[in-house]
Amino acid sequence: MGKEMGISQVAFNDLLWESKEEGFTALEYEIIYRDICSACGLCEAVCPVDVIEVEEEPKLIGKCINCGYCLMQCPRSFLRRSEVEKSLFGRSSDENENFEVLGVYRKIIAAKAKSKEALKNAQDGGVVTAILEYLLKENKIQAAIVSSLSESEVWKPEPKIVSSVEELYKAAGSRYSTSPNLAKLSEVRKGAYSKIAAVGTACHCDGIGKLKIFEIENINIASKIELTISIFCKSNFYYSLIKEVVAEKISLDDIAKFDIKGKHFSVLDKNGNELKIPLKEINKKYKRKGCEVCTDFTGRLSDIAIGSVGSEDGYSTVIIRSEKGEKIIDEMIRKGLLEVKEIGEEGIEKIRKLANTKLEQAKKVIERKRTEALPLPLKYLGE
Repeated sequence: MGKEMGISQVAFNDLLWESKEEGFTALEYEIIYRDICSACGLCEAVCPVDVIEVEEEPKLIGKCINCGYCLMQCPRSFLRRSEVEKSLFGRSSDENENFEVLGVYRKIIAAKAKSKEALKNAQDGGVVTAILEYLLKENKIQAAIVSSLSESEVWKPEPKIVSSVEELYKAAGSRYSTSPNLAKLSEVRKGAYSKIAAVGTACHCDGIGKLKIFEIENINIASKIELTISIFCKSNFYYSLIKEVVAEKISLDDIAKFDIKGKHFSVLDKNGNELKIPLKEINKKYKRKGCEVCTDFTGRLSDIAIGSVGSEDGYSTVIIRSEKGEKIIDEMIRKGLLEVKEIGEEGIEKIRKLANTKLEQAKKVIERKRTEALPLPLKYLGE
């Protein structure tokens, strides 16, 4: 968020002491109770004794050994994105004082999958599905972490590892309530996979980015993540939105697709009818509190970021950040797997506008939370 603040060595030592002394309790007090948890699932993945479980929030399901891994690896405990960007991409978004809100990128294009099967259930241009299908078929990865749908609760997202194209197709599409995708990295930690791709929003990519430059002790996950794909995200919602609001207006069994269009939460049924719910009606109660402090719309720490903003209907906007991401997209284009168009400056500015709006809104919430956390005499300094 512009000139980001790192963590000082003194503050880091305090955090290290606190996390090891208090274990999961420190995560509760520093992250969960402060309403800044994104439910990314990373704390569950790195717990060496598997006693953390994440759904809407992390919870303790066994005896904590006070290792401190959960708080130390949490991307909301401390994270300087510009530092991670330099490590991943060789440069940062705020070099030369000119902050690029879209993050580091090599190119931005509009793309659409050529496979009818990839487009069938996918969102917009089906590019995420097409990329993962290509990586699986070419044996560049063994599996991918994605968001799928629960078999027990209608339209409730849950993380899933897919290792076949058939599984991938079943999981295609976007959801707008919490899916702790990074929880599935626990299987990577235990040695189940050595090459994996991960799909998520900016908060998931923050967690992976932190793993890549600050993986503690013997976690051994980061080196096995071959590619990260971020989905543009303005905010996420609690699953109760689906149960308490959407279900009153339309049968959940009739829903074909969710989307966010402008100022509305859009629900499309299987007959093509659209229900529009104004975001201002649902944000206050159903928007995740942790989303209010997120400053990143596109996922600055991803290899590739994908969304619908900026490109025409039926296409996805693709922001290519890393050399690895560019190589994969170029290979897919050469092999005729993607249909590509240029995006004009007008389209890119639309993305920047949304990204800047999210950034500015989050900065206000962050400043308020900082003030609330200060001792009483310091709250009014400078007034």
